[in-house]
Amino acid sequence: LYQQCWEVQKKTLGEDHPATLSTLNSVACALIRQERYSQAEVLFRNCWEVRKKTLGEDHPDTLKALNGMAVAVDGQGNHDKAVELLQGCWEDMKKKLGEEHPHSLECLYDLANALKNQGNHSKAEKLQRDCCELSEKTLGINHLQTLKYKKNLDSIITNMK
Repeated sequence: LYQQCWEVQKKTLGEDHPATLSTLNSVACALIRQERYSQAEVLFRNCWEVRKKTLGEDHPDTLKALNGMAVAVDGQGNHDKAVELLQGCWEDMKKKLGEEHPHSLECLYDLANALKNQGNHSKAEKLQRDCCELSEKTLGINHLQTLKYKKNLDSIITNMK
């Protein structure tokens, strides 16, 4: 359905229109959920490139596309590149939105995952603990995102044993 919507928007609004790019980002997210990482990377990269030109490199929507692209890269097994992209993205998100913003927290979560996948469990654990603490402070202890972050922390700790 997202794919059909994106095709219609491209024709009617143009490829660079914010609504078209938002739908493109949604298509790429759906591909991530389906573990179709290579296809998702292409779409996220396209979205990221256009948003860099139209919105600027440090715009939150541009950074969200970069974050998604890095997750797709990580899903393909290129953990080193994913960590590099996510570290830069997280730093930019912290500067632009603050470290407690939900987008920043999600980027930190993705960075911790990439570090875990890279085999750097101690650094992944530290960043995931930070993510949990910030999420509890800003979203609350029982918020779904906080619970997701805690589950990931448990996974990291379990894999270290």
